[in-house]
Amino acid sequence: MDDDDDVLPLPGLMEAWRPPSGGKRMLRGATLRIPAAGKGGPGRAAKLTQAQARAKLERIVRKAPEVMVKISGKQRGAAHLAEHFHYISRHGKLAVRSSEGEQITDVARLKAIAQDWQMLDEAMNEHGRDRPTSMSMVLSMPGGTTDAATIHDAVQAFARVELEGQFSYMVALHTDTANPHVHLTVATQGIDGTRFNPRKADLHHWRESFAHELRQRGVAAEATPRRARGHVQKRVRSPALHLEARTAGQGRQMDIDRLTEDRAAAFAHAQFPERRVEDVLALGRQKQIRGAYADAAAALAATGKEADLALADDIAAFVAEMPPAVSRRLQRAREILLGERAQGTPARGIRADEGDVRNGADPDLTTPKPRDRDR
Repeated sequence: MDDDDDVLPLPGLMEAWRPPSGGKRMLRGATLRIPAAGKGGPGRAAKLTQAQARAKLERIVRKAPEVMVKISGKQRGAAHLAEHFHYISRHGKLAVRSSEGEQITDVARLKAIAQDWQMLDEAMNEHGRDRPTSMSMVLSMPGGTTDAATIHDAVQAFARVELEGQFSYMVALHTDTANPHVHLTVATQGIDGTRFNPRKADLHHWRESFAHELRQRGVAAEATPRRARGHVQKRVRSPALHLEARTAGQGRQMDIDRLTEDRAAAFAHAQFPERRVEDVLALGRQKQIRGAYADAAAALAATGKEADLALADDIAAFVAEMPPAVSRRLQRAREILLGERAQGTPARGIRADEGDVRNGADPDLTTPKPRDRDR
C-alpha cells in the first residue's frame, strides 16, 4: 500500500494508540514515535503516515512482543548508590558501562562514581531537601523473544538518545535469570541543572523509543498502552505487593485478593450497587478503541487486495480475543452472580442479563468476522 493510498482511518487509530497522560514530559523526547493527541485535534494524526500506521497496526494485531521499561527503585546518598552498583555488577563480576563509555568492574571505581553523583546533587541542592541521588530502571523483552546482546545494544542506544549529555547513567546486563534484562541507573541531578523526575508520559515515551531501537536491530517489538490491546484491568503494582508481604504474619495482613473478593461480593449483593465512574469510563473507552479497529478492518477489506484482506482478518481476530472491559471487582462480581444463579439463589444486585455489559461486549459494535479461506 502506497503512502498516498489513504485507506486507514488515522484519527481513530491515533486515538486508540494515544499515549497515556500523567504529566508533561520532562526530557527531550526527540524520538517520540507516535504523535500525542490533544492540542490541534485529530489533524495531528497526519504526522503518522499510512505506511507507519499500517506497520504499527500489523505489529499490534499480530502480537509483536511488548517491551518493558519500569522504575525499579531510588537510591539516596553515596553509600546506598554504591550498594546498588555492587548489586548490578554482581559484586564486581559483571562490567558496568558508564555514560562516558567506561567499562567498569572495579568496586572502588564504582564507589567513586557514587560519590561524584552525590557531590553534584549536594552542590545543586540549594534548599537541602531530602531527595534521591539516582533512580534505577529495568528494561527487557518477554523471555525467549530476542537475545541478550541485542537487548543490551538497544538499551545503550536508547540511553545515548534519551539521556546522554543531560544525565549521567550506568548500564548493566543481567543474563543469570530466566529473562535477560538491563539495569539502567540514572543520576537524578542533570549536568545542566535539570532534575530527572519522570512521569507516566515519560515512561511511555521511553517504551516507544526502546521498541524503536529494537526494531532497528531486526527485532519485532511494540510499545502500546494496555487499553490499545483491550486491557482494562491494571496490574497489581509492586508497592502493594511489597506491603502485603511486609504485613503478612503481623496480625494486620493486607490480602489483595481477599479485598477484591469482599468488594465484589458486596457489589453483587447490594440492592443498589454503585457503578464507579472509572468503570463506566473504561467501558466507553474500550468501545471507542474496538470501533477504531473495526473501522480499520472494514477499510482494508473494502480494497479487495489480498494483503489488506489478510490484515483485516487479523484485526477481527485480535478484537474478538480482547479481554472483557471490566475491572477485577466487576469481573468477580459477575462470576459470583452467575454461580449463585446456577444454584438457584441469584444475587440481589446486578442482574444475570447484564452479561453483555459485564463482559465488555456492545450490541452496537460490529467487527468484520474472519473469512474462511486459505491463506
